[in-house]
Amino acid sequence: MAFTQIYVNLPVTDLDASTSFYLALGGVLNPQFTDETSAQVALGEVVTVQVMTHEQFGRFTSRPIASGGAIGSILALPAESKEDVDRLADAAVKAGGSEPRPAQDMGWLYNRAVDDPDGHSWELLSFDASAMPGTPE
Repeated sequence: MAFTQIYVNLPVTDLDASTSFYLALGGVLNPQFTDETSAQVALGEVVTVQVMTHEQFGRFTSRPIASGGAIGSILALPAESKEDVDRLADAAVKAGGSEPRPAQDMGWLYNRAVDDPDGHSWELLSFDASAMPGTPE
């Protein structure tokens, strides 16, 4: 069995700000799964982000919601080019996100990290696997 989609569920403190952040990444709002407690934003055909108020998120788990700035995961989204990475990262920061570190350019891979308003970390990247060091020719 192969998975064909991923749904990323994230607890957020400001639903409107978080929704704006994901829309700035080029996402499309799905009104069918959006209300005053959550918003679903499709980031293409494969990746969907569901941002939820802490109260709504808590209905899906008995565990406490992480807090205090600790990082629990880094999610990565590939882009077509370095220019697309820059365009998306700039739009995400303009929409209320932050950039926790400078861009990294390794020649074969270019990436920028952006955090949503709640600190959920995303890597926006573009790469050429054939140019990766150690790749057989």
